[in-house]
Amino acid sequence: MRLRDLQSVSYQDQYSLYDDTQIKIFELDAVSLPVRVEISMQRISSSNFFIENWYPIMDYNQKVRKAKLELKYPGIIGIRYKEQAINSPKSEVKDNRDNTLSWKLEDLKVLQVGTDEPIPVIEIAPQRFSLEGYTSNMDSWEGLAAFIAKLNHQKETLPLNFSEEVKQMVEGIESDYEKVSVLYNYLQKNYRYVAISLGIGGWMPRPATEVIATKYGECKALSTLMKGMLSAIGIESQYTLVFAGDDYRPLDREFPINQFNHAMLRVPLKEEVIWLECTNSFLPAGFSGDFTMNRDVLVVTEKGGFLDRTPDFREPAYNSIETIYDIELLGNGDARLKGLSKFSGFPSIDYFLLEERGQEKQKRDYLNRELGGGGVLIHNYTLEKSNEKEIPVTSISFDGIIQRFGQQTAKRIILPSHWKKLDPTMLPTGTLNWKEEYMIRSERTVELESNGSKIKIESEFYSYRLESILTTDGIKISNQLEVNLPTEASQEEKEKLVATINQEFLKHQLLLRKLD
Repeated sequence: MRLRDLQSVSYQDQYSLYDDTQIKIFELDAVSLPVRVEISMQRISSSNFFIENWYPIMDYNQKVRKAKLELKYPGIIGIRYKEQAINSPKSEVKDNRDNTLSWKLEDLKVLQVGTDEPIPVIEIAPQRFSLEGYTSNMDSWEGLAAFIAKLNHQKETLPLNFSEEVKQMVEGIESDYEKVSVLYNYLQKNYRYVAISLGIGGWMPRPATEVIATKYGECKALSTLMKGMLSAIGIESQYTLVFAGDDYRPLDREFPINQFNHAMLRVPLKEEVIWLECTNSFLPAGFSGDFTMNRDVLVVTEKGGFLDRTPDFREPAYNSIETIYDIELLGNGDARLKGLSKFSGFPSIDYFLLEERGQEKQKRDYLNRELGGGGVLIHNYTLEKSNEKEIPVTSISFDGIIQRFGQQTAKRIILPSHWKKLDPTMLPTGTLNWKEEYMIRSERTVELESNGSKIKIESEFYSYRLESILTTDGIKISNQLEVNLPTEASQEEKEKLVATINQEFLKHQLLLRKLD
């Protein structure tokens, strides 16, 4: 087969609506197995700004018998590389104009899914580079940032009439954070996210004047517009590059490379530094969720830039759930339920999305599933969204029925001391502060068989406190769970800890003795 026999298809990544990248594909159909396929590929680019890394092993459970990489480049341009798990020496040849680096590998070890072994890779980056006439060097992070600064030059300039409108929006507001919040909220409500990556447009933002006229933009354009609005009211901000999403790999601070796919803003206020995710339509200013959380970033200044790191949001204020339940036991084991829940930070995000985009049936199904343990049927609810500065908060009051809340025997009622289970999705940062309080009443006369109890568990990564007492109003149960996993904890470690905690919940049940 030749190149003309392959199909040409458009390639869209998860961030772009329009993209001028195309790939050639070959579909192997109607052949008898086993079959051997050999592919020779040549890629031509008009720029050396981005050079793909070389992975001799392309997938897990794949046996690679031979792999070869050859890099040929003009010596005057230069190239840099970094090896990881490459157990073969390179060879180097130089002539008057070009240099050639090559690696030959044989019988590579098969990588298993879930392995902790490093993946063989050679990262490749230029020294000097050019993109559509814009040149710089990548020997340092400052050089890469200086290149981005050239692309961004004066793009944030606002039309005079719009600049005056921006000043009027914050007139009379003294707090710099509140000013930022007002403008950020205006951006969220009036501009749509639309990604267009054509040529240099994948790196150069559209001018703010165009964004204002069209009312849309991608991360670069919206960040640039927000930068211009803040500048109009005298607040400094800095365009910042980050790798967003789930496939993030930490930067090697000693090896500058173009390893970014997203733009945001760094805003150094007097009292704090906040980060603005300008493509988000509902979160408060300063809280970007886990999309760009705890990442090395390249901050761009007028003449260069520097590396910084986004917040990890591990403080309790960003990972807090507080719920008060009032439960009335019925004779058949069901219960009437009234509750008030407050979700702060990450736990509130799904409720923000639910309120903004969910249909009524979706909302009720979600609340029935998430506002307690099993068997909940919510009859009425009120959901209120608010922000405590940069912390999103959702407060929900509700009432309904709990089916089979207690297990009935002839003389006892067995109740859960911790009704809802912990889930790994509740630990995006690895930390959680979860408080619950139950007041349980009964149609029948009952008493707490143990006359109250206190339990305290201190473990390496979590603590759990449980107290149950008999009061004149009923049986009061208070519990608090604090989780504090290391930042580098894997998903497997999270799931293992969650299973341990849920098992601990099951150990502690309340026994009520029936007195009539």
